[in-house]
Parts: sequence; C-alpha cells; structure tokens
Amino acid sequence: MSPLGITLLMLVSFAGFGYLTWRKLSIVAHLQPEVRWDHPAARLKAVLFNGFMQQRMIARDWKPGLMHTVIFLGFMALLLRKVQLIVIGYHEPFVYPGLLGGLFAALKDVVEVAILGALVYAFYRRYVAPPKRLEPNREALLVLVLITIIIISDLLYDGFRFALFSSTDAGIAHERSFAFLGSLIGSMVAPWSPEVLQLGYHLSYWVQLVTVFTFLVLLPAGEHFHIVTALPTLFFRRGGPTNVVPSVDLEKMMSDDADAASVRVGARTARDLIWKDGLDAFTCTECGRCKDACPAFLTGKPLSLKWVNDKLKHHLLEQREVLLAPLAAGAEDPLPALVGPVISEDALWACTTCGYCEAACPIELEHLPKFFKLRQQRVMMEGEFPHELKPVFEAYESQSNPWGLPSQTRGDWASELGVPLWTSAAQSADFDVLFYVGSAESFDPRGQKIARAFVAILKAAGVRFAILGEAETSTGECVRRAGNEMLFQQLAATLVGTLDGLAVKRIVTCDPHAFNSLKNEYPEFAGHYEVQHHSVFIAELLRTGRLKMKPSFERVIFHDPCYLGRHNGEYEAPRQVIRLLAKDAPLEFALNGPKAMCCGAGGARMWQEESIGTRINVARAEQALAEHPQVIATACPYCAVMIEDGLKALGRESEASTKDIAELVAEALVKSPAQ
Repeated sequence: MSPLGITLLMLVSFAGFGYLTWRKLSIVAHLQPEVRWDHPAARLKAVLFNGFMQQRMIARDWKPGLMHTVIFLGFMALLLRKVQLIVIGYHEPFVYPGLLGGLFAALKDVVEVAILGALVYAFYRRYVAPPKRLEPNREALLVLVLITIIIISDLLYDGFRFALFSSTDAGIAHERSFAFLGSLIGSMVAPWSPEVLQLGYHLSYWVQLVTVFTFLVLLPAGEHFHIVTALPTLFFRRGGPTNVVPSVDLEKMMSDDADAASVRVGARTARDLIWKDGLDAFTCTECGRCKDACPAFLTGKPLSLKWVNDKLKHHLLEQREVLLAPLAAGAEDPLPALVGPVISEDALWACTTCGYCEAACPIELEHLPKFFKLRQQRVMMEGEFPHELKPVFEAYESQSNPWGLPSQTRGDWASELGVPLWTSAAQSADFDVLFYVGSAESFDPRGQKIARAFVAILKAAGVRFAILGEAETSTGECVRRAGNEMLFQQLAATLVGTLDGLAVKRIVTCDPHAFNSLKNEYPEFAGHYEVQHHSVFIAELLRTGRLKMKPSFERVIFHDPCYLGRHNGEYEAPRQVIRLLAKDAPLEFALNGPKAMCCGAGGARMWQEESIGTRINVARAEQALAEHPQVIATACPYCAVMIEDGLKALGRESEASTKDIAELVAEALVKSPAQ
C-alpha cells in the first residue's frame, strides 16, 4: 500500500467535502435566528428513535423503511472498517486484535450481506416497481451503484487478502476464521496465480477507498447531503404541533418607534427565512413521501414539499453571494421575492394546510410555517391574494362570518330549540359547558343540521349547556391560515374578551378548526380554556352511560378531519362512536388515519375555486365510493359540505349519504320514555 497515496486521497476528499459543506451551511448560518436547542432530552430522543432507529419511516411503510434502516445502520457499523482500511494504507498487516477483532470481522460480513439484500430491493423498488411518488433520479442511481461497488470491493478485498496472507500472518488468519463470506471468497480465488491475487488485492483496495472518498465529496453536492445533516435536522426540529401559525407582533409593527422597522411580517425573500428553513431545504431526501396523501399533489396541483424544498435549495445556492453580503440598515433587499420566481402563486395557495407532508416526512422537515409566513407577507404587506378571498376578509371584518350574513342572526338556528343563552358571568355556575357553534353551523344550512343534532344529544344526556347566540364571534382560524394575521388577532381579541367576560372555562365544539384555534392558538392571546371536540365529548357520554344507542347504520366509512386527526392526534374517539352505532364492521378509506387525505376545505381553500387538476373533494368522494359505503361519516361541518358536494359533482349522491357523527348519534339514540 502507499502511505502517500492514502494521505493525498484523504486530503483532497476532506478538502472537497469541507468546501462544499461550507458553501451550504454558510447560507444557513446567515438566515434568521431562532432558538432550536431547548428541551434537549426530547430532541435527543427524536434523534435516537427517528434517526438511528428510523421508527417514523418503518411505521409508515415498513418495507422501504427497513431497507433504508439496514443501509443506514450498516454504513454506521462499517465506519470501523473504513478506519481499518485507512490504517492498512500506512501499516499493511493491521487487524483489530483478539476476540473483538474476530467478532467485528463476522459482524462486518453479516452487515454487508444485509446491505446487499437491501440494495437489491432498492434497485427493484426504484427501477422495476416504483411508487408514484418516486421520480427519475440519476443521483439516486449513482449512489446505489457506488454503495454496491463499496460493498462488493470490500468483500473481494477480504478474499484476496486472506488468499495471499492468512497462511503467513497470524492476525489475518485469526480474522479469516470469523469472516465467513470473506473466507469463502478467499478459498475460491486461492488457486489463482500470485500475480493475479496481488492485482486483485491492490485493485479492490483502491477501488473501494477511491469510491468511499468520492462518495464523501459527492454528499454535500446533492440530495444525499441528508446523510450528514439528517440527524442534526431531527435534533433541531420544531418538536411542537404543526397546527400553530407564526404570529406577528402587531403592536410593534404599528408603532412609531424606530425598532418597528425591524419587525418582519411574514417572509418576502430568502433573507426572511429562519436558518432551519435553509437546513431543511438542504436536508430534503427527495423521497417523495410527502406526496403520498397530499391533496394538492394527488389532484394535479403544482405543489409538494419535495418540490418546494428542491426549488428553495437551488434558489439559496444561486443567491448565495447576495445572502452572505451584509445588508446596510434601511437598504432595500436586492434578493428576488420568493413568491413568483421560486414558489408560484398557484403552489402557495394550493396548500390546504392539512399537515400530511410534515407528518409523512421521516426527518420531520417543516412546511407550513414557511407557507404561513409567505401568505402573511402577500396579504398584509402587498395586498396580493386570490380574488375570492377579498369578500371573505370583508365579511369576517364586518359580520364575523365568511358569508357576510348579519351577525345578530348568529343564533337564529336555535330559536325554536329552547337552547339557553350564556349572557353573564353569574351564569357560569349554571352550565357545565359552552357549546361554541362556529360560523359554519350558525349560518350554513348544512352545518345547522349538525348543530341541531348535537343539541339533541346534549339534551338527551342531561348536559347543562348554553350557547352565546349573537354574542358569539368567529375564532378567525380561516383568515389566519389565509395570511390575514391582523384580522385574526382582532377577531381573537374580541372572542377572548367575550369568553372571559362570561367566565367561560369549558368549551365543546363540532368544528375541528375552531377546536384547534381555541385549544392551541388562543393561549397566546390570553384565552385559556378547556376545549373538547364533540366526537370526544360524545364518546365520554357514551362511556359513562349518559347516552344509549342502538346499532342503526350499515357500511359506515369515516373521513378523518385534518384538524382533528393529524393536527391534534384524535383518531380513536370518532371511531369508538361509529363502532357503537354501526350494525357491521365500519369501513376505512384506503387513505385513513394519519394518512387520510384532506377534503379540500382547509387553509381557506373552502372559499377558492379549483381551476387546476381535479377538485379535491371530488377525489375524496371517489375514494369513499371505492369502498361502497352507505354512509360517509364526518366530524367537521366543512368536511360534510365538501364531501357531499363531491358526491353531487360526480352525480352519485344517491349511492351514499354524508352525515356528521352528531347526526348519526342523534338518529341512533335510544330515548327514555320521558323523552
């Protein structure tokens, strides 16, 4: 071996790796700061379970997950082998000593066999039977070929080394006694001439090390940089829920102080992104798992987290010198806007904020915060947004509902039901819970049916409840996710003032969007309440015997609302209820639970036309009909409208009815004689 050769190879490769890595990470370091090292124990736990053990990947799709885990852990285990080969470059007879060295030799062969098996599956899955989400990728092919060369050349190197030296070197002979595959190859090549053995020995050694160090230099140059950055990215993940929108300090923004100029409203250019956004872009594995149940991607819209990260990555590299140059105080940012050149308007507004992409990403890359900030900037600073949203914003501002219907009629739906009104703090002891109705169930005829059904349930269970009537106002969830943070905070302040003034402590709502805002977002604005979704509330009433039902429906399938399931982790309560009211085993969508596809209403998409691809609600209705249900159950007034409209668009509304869980329960109730 050549000490000079191995030294030069390492110097060149480490220099190349360091330079290319620095080019990317220096960009990350120049983006906006944000603390991402709090709660270190939880962060390290994520690195252990989702990084080293790949639990998130295996849980969602075990075959490719296991394949990736074998290759990843195999390479980690083989790092000791590469150290040995480097040392051999300086001292040819080197082996790891004693029993430890023997066990390592045996383990190495086991690991390499496992990696070869995983590689066979990887080639098959990518080039013989690829899933829809995988796109043609020359770098992926190159990496698979390089890994194959590394493994095969290592096994051949052992074979030639054992054939040449095991009879004269006790250390190598000891290693051979444990390395079952290397020993087998050594026996096969032993009859060859010494010259051929020497050639094979040196060729396999240098082919392997040149390939290893070439691979090292290629890592920071492409998508496989995630091999280096995935574990740090997991450590620095948000760790919190995907359901919280980055807020804006409106008071500071509107003040006349000089510091007000430093307030960033959303994100206009790459300079406005936080450093984790840049790290995410450079870490994206381009696996495409984010597309499997993305409603935008599956219906032909120009959006996927993979595509966003890929475009952002190239943009950051193209604008590197501008990003790294200091920006003088008060100077205009020379960077181009992100929306338009990098992320199209169609892509920005196609997102339903369902959160599937983040839930599916094996390394927990973040998507929604970027899009929320981009929308905030477009709406609040530039006044640029889909034209359909203008009357929606105006309606929320004037009447606190998206239809612009008179706010004083908000409680009219309950006028003949004898529902109590919560009008003073003195009544707080008289009621167990406030039923927060929300705009959809107050004004939309389809939603009003759900509200009436839930009132019937509450009365049947003897729950002491009340509504706010015309005093109720919107949570503002819709306008917040559309980027109108100023209007949201105005609506939030109004509602918090009302709830606190009435001494409300416990709230139940049929609307997962209102539930999410009241539970997860309102505490930031001094609104602290115990909030339950009606599916959970009903499940509790059934469990405690306050409600009784008889099985009344056949072939019921449940559609998971995104803001109940994915954003708040509640999948079981609605299914518990359905199992009690169904005569047979409930059905499931092919895309269900954590993989459920959005109905298409979230992120203010409810109020926008779909002019690209298939309508999302139509696609979801087709997915339901594929299971031949008689009833499509929902737990969200917006989902009920969207899926019902999807059935109508298909002309197949007679094949299945769409009902909220509250409607199903109200119909299945066993009423007492007094009722």
